[in-house]
Amino acid sequence: MTLEIVVLIKVVPDGKEVFVDPVNFTLNRSMATNVLNPADENALEAALRIKDEHDARITVMTMAPPFAEPFLLECLSRGADQAVLLSDRAVAGSDTYPTSLTVAAGIKHLGNVDIVFAGEKTSDSSTGHVGPGVAEFLEAELASYSRSCKYEDGYVIAERELEEGVEVVKIPTPAVVTVVTDSNIPRRATLRKKLDAQQKGIIVWSLQEIGVEADWVGLRNSPTVVKKMLPFPTRERKNKVIGVDNLDDFVKELAEVGVLKTGGN
Repeated sequence: MTLEIVVLIKVVPDGKEVFVDPVNFTLNRSMATNVLNPADENALEAALRIKDEHDARITVMTMAPPFAEPFLLECLSRGADQAVLLSDRAVAGSDTYPTSLTVAAGIKHLGNVDIVFAGEKTSDSSTGHVGPGVAEFLEAELASYSRSCKYEDGYVIAERELEEGVEVVKIPTPAVVTVVTDSNIPRRATLRKKLDAQQKGIIVWSLQEIGVEADWVGLRNSPTVVKKMLPFPTRERKNKVIGVDNLDDFVKELAEVGVLKTGGN
């Protein structure tokens, strides 16, 4: 029986080129170079490694405007089997709640899915909400912050990174697994697979096709409201040039302000 895997990806603005709309406080993506979210690359690689060992089919999925198509093709060229773009003007401005709802509906529309992979968070918002949100809407088990994952006889076994160590969990499918950034080295596309990706093409679904109402999504139907944004406070920094002849006085000064501790035998 073929293992059905979905990998959720997101196209994000390059972190060095992030601009915020001063009116509605949303990201102005038109002014930045787009890239594939780094943690999602690790999620795709985690799925591909399971496919290396099992009879599996991988579907990459994203909710985005049409500009995401080249990134879906990139995922196909790395080894995914099909790509789905959830694209509808009504989803513009959606926060993580309607995004999770829409993506979960897209997964249900695919049919029976065994494992859903997602990055632990996205570099443009860093909430880490969508993976767990999708698990909730699918009523699936969740293994978050996973650094490695394998599949055995209907179960996912994942190592989870915690603040004070590592937890190993074994959960039944269907399951959602969020993968931490830099947990593996993503493979790259080959020329042959790039050509194959063009032949496979991309499946595009609207909200109507996956059974999501327009008044469930979008900026107006998102519970998160950004009312104000303030610039990050800056600190005035001073420097001092210390000569060799002044080292003793400098050490005493550091000791006085508590930077150094002096004393002993």
